[in-house]
Amino acid sequence: MPTNENENPAAPESPLTEAVAANDPQAALLAVSTSAAPGDAKKAVIFNCIVVVFLEQGFPEINDQSARIVWSTVDDDRVIIALGNGITNCITGKGFNCPALAPVFATLKEMNQVTVVSDLVTGIAALVTP
Repeated sequence: MPTNENENPAAPESPLTEAVAANDPQAALLAVSTSAAPGDAKKAVIFNCIVVVFLEQGFPEINDQSARIVWSTVDDDRVIIALGNGITNCITGKGFNCPALAPVFATLKEMNQVTVVSDLVTGIAALVTP
């Protein structure tokens, strides 16, 4: 039995689809963006500091916040200290107050912990002021 096209109207296009069809780059990017939350800038700084300091210590680039840090695989305690101090100094250098992270990282290693990078960012953000 044939269907009447008016009975099943097509789903409305998304704002992104409409913006692309109109060749409107501003509308396209606004369609995939949200308003910034108060902690977003701080979390971006923390994530960037983690990426930079891990690279400086010779680790592969962290390009995804779902990456996992297996602390016990860092053989040299001096590297753990360098990671903690480097991240603390980086965050502080961006205008935030950050507690010493080296002792915490050493504890994570000692306790054979694994931390997802996004959780590390969230945890550090809770400690960093303002």
